[in-house]
Amino acid sequence: MKTDDKHPSQPGAAPRAEAPAGARLFIHEPGWRITIKRGSEREFCHMMAPGKDYYHRLLDGEIVLQHDTERLCMACAARRGVISHEMRRLPDEPPKLLVESDAETILVLRLDEPK
Repeated sequence: MKTDDKHPSQPGAAPRAEAPAGARLFIHEPGWRITIKRGSEREFCHMMAPGKDYYHRLLDGEIVLQHDTERLCMACAARRGVISHEMRRLPDEPPKLLVESDAETILVLRLDEPK
């Protein structure tokens, strides 16, 4: 497995928009937890950076998102859509249910009801 000299979040990596000062981060998928990579053990991000054909290393002290055995650096988690600087918004209006009031009632039999 080949390693990269530049981490996707370091200068020289793919350009990306910077977060505004005081920005908050939101996780949009359930089951993810935040960890900090500690030590010199070789661990790799589970997603390849754009334009690369190999997985990059997670660095000591780096904030990482983890779901079971899958680990993502923050840059890759943002590209994948797991995290963002915007919270999910509720719909502006509730869904519209089209039900006719003069429609016939449909009887649904349950399995435990005698026929």
